[in-house]
Amino acid sequence: MNTKLTRHIVASFLAIAVAVLFSVFSLNAEDAHKEHSAHHHGDHMTGDDEKVRCAVYGMMMKPSAMVKVEQDGKAYYVCNDMQAEMFKANPDKFLQTISVGSLTFDLNVLTTDAYKMMMSHMGMGGMIKADAIKGKTHYFSVYPIQDHGEIELGDVKLALQVTNAKGETKMALLKYSKMFRTYEGFIVMPKGEERKVRIRVTSPSVKISL
Repeated sequence: MNTKLTRHIVASFLAIAVAVLFSVFSLNAEDAHKEHSAHHHGDHMTGDDEKVRCAVYGMMMKPSAMVKVEQDGKAYYVCNDMQAEMFKANPDKFLQTISVGSLTFDLNVLTTDAYKMMMSHMGMGGMIKADAIKGKTHYFSVYPIQDHGEIELGDVKLALQVTNAKGETKMALLKYSKMFRTYEGFIVMPKGEERKVRIRVTSPSVKISL
């Protein structure tokens, strides 16, 4: 076979392969974008088989088993009627995000009393660890999202940093819950005072000889 003809045929096959791969990538990117929109703070339009996050607690559940709440023209889902009332009373408390580049942390906060009441109301009071909440005033749940969907951070450690108006700072380590797929933690923080809240990210270490 003529060498030029062979090269032409090979080039044509390569062009077709690239076009197919590009189409697959585009479809995957579009699906990932839909997934991100679906999971972000419970804002979701979905079928009954796809799980969404509770906008108050962060738990993943099927929307058919949840309570739908409308806020500013968007649909959010919560675990029960009690959480729906909590959300309606102060939606901004449950719709906080902290972004660093393409990485976003969705952040929810409850008083410890509200956390205990909520857990008991859901039949999970036995999961409350007395030592973890002793003397603490607030409960935080955090889950990370990057680009188009939720991600697992692996060995990366997260901590909550809370700073008052005087510049005084408190830190609390956030522990990952495999059951709820959130990072959770408790901290002492006076009620009724505005605080600056940050998420501290610590990567795994590497050994370097200097």
